[in-house]
Amino acid sequence: MTSYFYALLFVRHPELREMFPVAMDTQRDRLLKALLTAAEHMDDTPVLTAYLENLGRGHRKYGTRAAHYPAVGEALIGALVRYAEKSWDQETEAAWVRTYTTISQIMIDAAAEDERTAPAWWQAEVVSHDLRTPDIAVVTLRPDQPYPFLAGQYTTLETPWWPRIWRHYSFAAAPRPDGLLSLHVKAVPAGWVSNALVHRARPGTCCGSARRPAP
Repeated sequence: MTSYFYALLFVRHPELREMFPVAMDTQRDRLLKALLTAAEHMDDTPVLTAYLENLGRGHRKYGTRAAHYPAVGEALIGALVRYAEKSWDQETEAAWVRTYTTISQIMIDAAAEDERTAPAWWQAEVVSHDLRTPDIAVVTLRPDQPYPFLAGQYTTLETPWWPRIWRHYSFAAAPRPDGLLSLHVKAVPAGWVSNALVHRARPGTCCGSARRPAP
């Protein structure tokens, strides 16, 4: 179903393909899982709203705009029709349309509010790279703008070697008075971003960084 969903999305709206990573193995499940998770919480408004607002803010780093949501909804309904054909009827379709309308509007509103106070992402330059072991490095970054920080917060990083692939990392400590941020990164097998940060990043390298809330 997930593969069919993305096939519909990219065939009907090929201009959206460039917003996604070249390798879709992880992303393929992530977006649809988020939509289905949101649908499961439709009767729990506080949980649903907090979950979707976080998603809406986070999707800004992919370049997501309000105009993109109808295309995703169209592909979602198309995939559901294809794989729920025995139970699908007009009432079910109307319920899913209402669900997706609610989901998308909360995300759109949260993204618009976040846009007033924060960029979609920060450009950060590697200013030091300390290889502690063959597979662990302390990477220190200088963001291009002040980076808001809450205790326990993590961030998501993108590297120039793997565009549009973002991975979560915890800070080694709070930002220093000079605004620099340090991360302890361990290269893991098949870890595209972690291996790039440990083995390829050097002072002067640029990374994309997106703010995430405290857990």
